[in-house]
Amino acid sequence: MGKIAKRAKHNGGVLVHKNVVMANAITQAGQGLNLAEKRIIFAVIAKMSGKIDSSGFVKLTASEYSATYNIPVDLAYTQLKSASEGLFNRYISLREDDAKGVLVSRFRWLDACKYHDGCGFVIISFSKHVIPYLIDLDEKFTKYKLQQACALRSVYSWRLLELLKQQSNCWLHISIDDLHYAFETPASIRNNFGKLRSKIIEPAVRELTAKDGWRIEWEAQKEGRRVASLLFKFEKAAQRETRGA
Repeated sequence: MGKIAKRAKHNGGVLVHKNVVMANAITQAGQGLNLAEKRIIFAVIAKMSGKIDSSGFVKLTASEYSATYNIPVDLAYTQLKSASEGLFNRYISLREDDAKGVLVSRFRWLDACKYHDGCGFVIISFSKHVIPYLIDLDEKFTKYKLQQACALRSVYSWRLLELLKQQSNCWLHISIDDLHYAFETPASIRNNFGKLRSKIIEPAVRELTAKDGWRIEWEAQKEGRRVASLLFKFEKAAQRETRGA
């Protein structure tokens, strides 16, 4: 069997069972990541398990990346190298309400990003602004198994997963503006709900249903003629089986 067909069988098998844990502020933020970049960042978050050593650096190998996301090792090398070139310039955008309006904060995900071309691994260090949102969290955090996102091929599906997992109940009510902000939808879609529905929401719901066993119902809620918010009602297959037992 050629190298391109090989998939790593170790290390990543451990990562998929680890939890991604982050503050709700990160869940609701504009994350500024494409799919490969998000895969790297969130595999590293899962690997950290809410802790970080004194060096501040975390290593992710092509073998771990390949096994975690079930892709050929050659493709893992390519995606790690390509994504690492842009990761240092990726920003996260947070919005916070205050007495005078809305404060928008933008900061880099990383302080440093190193890629070893010969050995195929990336070493990253989260910025001092991001770390408090990732470690030693006691409340207001989102938690899910990395495995739930490994098969997803759309960042929008992954972002919807995170917004749903933020909820402790089985429903999510979100303003259309907050959804656009979290999804970072392109301008061509922001003012066209039909496109938002057909190109982003419905495909994301279908992918989560097919690949992670969700049952999701949703509806648009209007204020006048304008869609102002969305209501999602959801549950996982395991939840339905437990109720039926």
